[in-house]
Amino acid sequence: MTKHEESKDKEKHGKSKHEERIEHLEKEATEYKDTLQRLQAEFENFQKRIDREKIDFQKFASARTIESFLPLMDSVSEGIKQAKKSGNKEMENGFSQIRTQLAKIFETQGVKEIETHGEKFDYNLHECMMTVHEKDKADELILEEFQKGYLLNGKVLRPAKVKVNKKE
Repeated sequence: MTKHEESKDKEKHGKSKHEERIEHLEKEATEYKDTLQRLQAEFENFQKRIDREKIDFQKFASARTIESFLPLMDSVSEGIKQAKKSGNKEMENGFSQIRTQLAKIFETQGVKEIETHGEKFDYNLHECMMTVHEKDKADELILEEFQKGYLLNGKVLRPAKVKVNKKE
């Protein structure tokens, strides 16, 4: 196509073939750039999610092992109670030392006891085993703990089993 013909064609269509080609390539480049930016953002989000999942896995991977030690903690606590009842100070001290060591190990693993004494019943933390009707006590007040409950990094490992006051 001569320059004269190209000029006439440009007047007729408004753009030359080269300009149309450039516009098409610019549009295509913009689409590729947008796609690349979306993929990069998705990949960064994927990496963040994997990092969070890895941290959560590390936090809670020990849950089963810790759960298997809870009955031991219960037995040691019961040993302390029985030693107190019988007046055996040496046995009480021995069980107390074991309980202290277990509690320190639990603490380093992110385990905390669920508070029950004087607390209001919370179905997220406590399991009601029995209700009583004491008029002089507040409604849903925990009156007694049957079994200690535990949290692992803020999540319930085992709910506390309790006796709760229910007003009629």
